[in-house]
Amino acid sequence: MLPRTPVSRALLTFAVFAFVLLAVVQPASALRVVTYNILNWPGLDWPGRYLHFQTVMDSLDADVIIVQEIQSQTGVNNFLNYCLNASVPGEYSSVLFVNGPDTDNSIFYKNSVVDTVTQETITTDVRWTMEYTVTLNGYDSSEAQFRILSTHLKAGSSSSDIATREDQCEEIRAHMNGYPSGTHFILGGDFNMYTSSEAGYQDLVGSQADNDGRCFDPVNKPGYWHDSYTFRRLHTQAPGVSPPSGFTGGGMDDRYDQLLISAALQDGNGLSYITDSHKAFGNDGYRLNNDINDPTNQEISQEMADALYYAADHIPLLLELQVPAKVGVAASLAFGKAIVGSTAEELLTVTNSATTPADELDYSLVAPGGFTASGGSFLLSAGSDNDHTISMVTASVGATAGDLAVNSNDLDDPAFDVALSGIVVDHASPSLDAASVVLADTLDFGSHEIGAFSDVALSVYNDGYSSLQALLEVYDAAIVGGDGRFSFVGGFTEESAGATAVEYTLHFDDVGAATNTLYAATLTLSSRDESAIHGGGGGLSDLTVYLEAFVEDGTGISDDGVLRLALSSGAPNPFTERTSLVFTLPSVSSVNVEIFDIAGRLVRTLESGVLAAGEHEILWTGRDDRGRQAASGIYFCRATVGDWREVRKVVLLR
Repeated sequence: MLPRTPVSRALLTFAVFAFVLLAVVQPASALRVVTYNILNWPGLDWPGRYLHFQTVMDSLDADVIIVQEIQSQTGVNNFLNYCLNASVPGEYSSVLFVNGPDTDNSIFYKNSVVDTVTQETITTDVRWTMEYTVTLNGYDSSEAQFRILSTHLKAGSSSSDIATREDQCEEIRAHMNGYPSGTHFILGGDFNMYTSSEAGYQDLVGSQADNDGRCFDPVNKPGYWHDSYTFRRLHTQAPGVSPPSGFTGGGMDDRYDQLLISAALQDGNGLSYITDSHKAFGNDGYRLNNDINDPTNQEISQEMADALYYAADHIPLLLELQVPAKVGVAASLAFGKAIVGSTAEELLTVTNSATTPADELDYSLVAPGGFTASGGSFLLSAGSDNDHTISMVTASVGATAGDLAVNSNDLDDPAFDVALSGIVVDHASPSLDAASVVLADTLDFGSHEIGAFSDVALSVYNDGYSSLQALLEVYDAAIVGGDGRFSFVGGFTEESAGATAVEYTLHFDDVGAATNTLYAATLTLSSRDESAIHGGGGGLSDLTVYLEAFVEDGTGISDDGVLRLALSSGAPNPFTERTSLVFTLPSVSSVNVEIFDIAGRLVRTLESGVLAAGEHEILWTGRDDRGRQAASGIYFCRATVGDWREVRKVVLLR
């Protein structure tokens, strides 16, 4: 084996014209790689051939093209502009031409698929071999790069020709053996070989002490290829029996053009060869020693067959590579608020954003503390997605956050973090009082003549509200009684209370009301936790408001000297032994005066029966109906006369 030859590097990407527009970067897709000997371009009648190449290249729609027998930078420019970019300006780019002995190589690539290409020269005998390192758009990892070598080995069947090819292959293999283990590479070009048993071919595909540069035939077709019916579909030369001047003729009978691949491109993982994608373009299997265009080609149109015939004395050879999987997932997932003890779930969508065909995305989810996620591993084909239910633990009140890891075979993001966040809140607490929980109270419009009543404000509070408590939604209201004279100004609207109370304004309609008459009604307000959060919308305690308004006749007092029904506040209040409330009646009435605890349970009945008109002192000594001392706390004294009710809060201290 010969020692590795010196190399020279050219790392500049070539742009033919500065004003050529670059194609828009598209998502990564399967890669079509082509090798094509374009026959002494441009020296051999390029003006008469470029339209044929244009037809061929438009149909091939290749992503990466290596060519042999290109002669100059002018040839690179002409092929790029007239054969590749004529249909879509700026679609393809190339690299700077390297002028070696005899004819040379070059590479062309789609800007939408390939990010950058760097090149290196391997100074093999007769003609230099070029190595191109291709970086794909949409990928940063070196594992998504591949190297493609373009070579044109010595032609001829003499022992001297065979020996020269062997020397060239030894140099190429020595160069490739210098690659790191697992490198993705393709060796393509015009090998000018008749059989797989040739020593140079075995240098490329045979096992050696160092197999980092070992090549493999993707179709595994060893044998004597020349003029063989068995290998007829692999033949790439010559598309014409009696072609135009300067072309090699004789018909299709040689497998000169080859694309060999590395072991790393055969494993099916990440960047890999797609089985059965290896194809001699336009060879329908009926071409042995015949023209590509006569008899009628069964695989391509007559126009395409004619273009292949007149473009060059080789036809293109192609293969396709699947691209690596790409994980697509949101960078964050916010749960917002959730009621303590509720079920809080959000969907996380994981996508394999690589375009078909591509490797499957193999991934798993690892949730942080305070959250749970689906266990196990998942496989996702290219272009598809999975929805996963992510849950937030709601056992206790408080904010929680952490990163959920999406571990996958994405080369660029093998451990992608999704920021999870949420806050577990306590239930809202409805109240009619700003200082403590009051579920029932009286709203008194007072005693007035017709036309003198004013609207009265009503406040609803979310007791103890903080950022760790749900908003209170007051979502419904019903007023019963009062001859239909009580109403909400502007109508009832659903409102939410947080740090700020909900404010309503109520109206008493005194038009046509009877004088010396008490109008009483019960307003029930329905409340719930805020409905837009996890576990929200659950019903909470109703709030009861007793509405009353006394309509005077204008004389100032009633016939018995008492202006109106009323229940005073307790005195003293708070109290330790006894409290006194004054109950006034404008007429003889059947009354009930009762004490309730904060939960609404009856504690003591203070009065139940008929009382005369006038003022009555009502005493409560802090004992229940069985004579036992009541516990310290908040209590409510409620007086009821027909539809009229009045409630006063008293506080007992022991």
